[in-house]
Amino acid sequence: MYNWLLFDADNTVWDFSAAESNSLRQCLESIGLEWTDDLLNTYRAINHVAWREYEQGLINSLNLRTIRFQRLIDHLGIDADATKLSVQYRRGLAASDHFMPGAEQTLQALRPHYRMGLITNGLSEVQRPRLKNTRLDDFFDFVLISDEVGVAKPEGAFFDLAFAEMKGARPEEALVIGDNPVSDIMGAQLYGCASCWMDLGNGKSPERDADFTVRELRELESILLD
Repeated sequence: MYNWLLFDADNTVWDFSAAESNSLRQCLESIGLEWTDDLLNTYRAINHVAWREYEQGLINSLNLRTIRFQRLIDHLGIDADATKLSVQYRRGLAASDHFMPGAEQTLQALRPHYRMGLITNGLSEVQRPRLKNTRLDDFFDFVLISDEVGVAKPEGAFFDLAFAEMKGARPEEALVIGDNPVSDIMGAQLYGCASCWMDLGNGKSPERDADFTVRELRELESILLD
C-alpha cells in the first residue's frame, strides 16, 4: 500500500509531554518556583502559541527558543533570565529517553517492510542528541528537522525537502504519522500524502479526517502488516 512511512517525532515516537514536564520542573525549581500543575499548564499554553507562530513563519527558531520563557517570566511577574532557562530546558529535553508506548517495538516490526523517515518541527540541539541517546538512528533512512532546513511543517516546502530525500517517491506512496492535526495531518493532506493521526485524547482533531486514526503506535502493525 505504501513504500514510505514518515513519522513525526514528539508525542508520536518520543513521549515529549513527559520529557517536557521533567525538564521544565528542574528549570523552574532551580530559580525557586514551586512546581504545580497550573504552572505546567501555563507554560504549555504559552509554548503552544509560540510554536504556532513559528509554524506560521511569524517568528524564527532562534526567537522561539527564548520567547516562550520570556513570556512565562512576564506572565508570572518574576525576575529571571529567559536565555539561561531556555538553555537549561533544552539540555534536559536532549538528555531524555522517554518513548511513547510501544514505539520502539513498532519501529522494529515495521522496519523490514518499509523505508522510514523522521520529520520534525523540533529544535536541532534537542532532536539530534535524543536520536543518539535512544539509538533510533538505524530505523530511519533520513531525518529532516525544520530548525536545520529553515522551513516547518505544514509548509509544502518542508515536504518538498522530505521527498527530495526519498529520491523519486510520489506523495501517494507515503503515509505520514503524527499527533499534530495541523503540521502533520493537514500538511500531509495538502501535499497529497496519506495520513495517520495519533489521537492523544486531548480534544484536538484534524479539520478533515485522516486516513487512519490510532491511539498508540503499535496499532500501526495491524494496519500495515496484515
